[in-house]
Amino acid sequence: MMNVIFGANGASGRELIALLNPKTTLAALRVPAEDDFFAARNVATDVADALDAEAVAALVAKHQPQIIVSFVGGKNEQGVRSDAVGNIHVIQAACTHAPNAHLVLITSMGCGEQWEHTSEPVRQFLGEALLAKTEAENRLRESALNWTIVRPCGLNNDESEQYCLTENRLETPQNYMSRKGLAHAVAHILAEPAAHNHKVYSACAE
Repeated sequence: MMNVIFGANGASGRELIALLNPKTTLAALRVPAEDDFFAARNVATDVADALDAEAVAALVAKHQPQIIVSFVGGKNEQGVRSDAVGNIHVIQAACTHAPNAHLVLITSMGCGEQWEHTSEPVRQFLGEALLAKTEAENRLRESALNWTIVRPCGLNNDESEQYCLTENRLETPQNYMSRKGLAHAVAHILAEPAAHNHKVYSACAE
């Protein structure tokens, strides 16, 4: 079973890569890695900027993944945000070239129905990103794919592997969770994706 991880070169993506079987994992990178992180783990890489629909489609068509995970988000050097457009390109590529794949989309708490329960300071600071991620969530929900959405709370670089996945959570917890914990949460889903099909989870430390 081939796993393709978009956004694999980010901090959370690398934590997940470290947990997966390198023989069945491909790291999809926006630009080639500048260190030996992937080579040292014998993880194959391929390059496709999520903002380039044709590149994303070509990568998915080439590797025919059964599992796709997307950590895509943030802005590039030109200030172009990928949270909506980049993820929608991944979703469209999966629909066209890997329609039986299970897509796990990592967004953020505060998206979707949680928006109404976020504080005004959070909306002012993160509103653009949350609305863009929500757009990607909505596109995925409307698709015919098998999918899971994971909305982590605030993330830090602690070493804790603790995580809790809950459905129908509206309030954002005050405490952060580690990126390592998020990676373990995603790995838990990947171990039995059918059990998590069409579910939206909030991910936090407890």
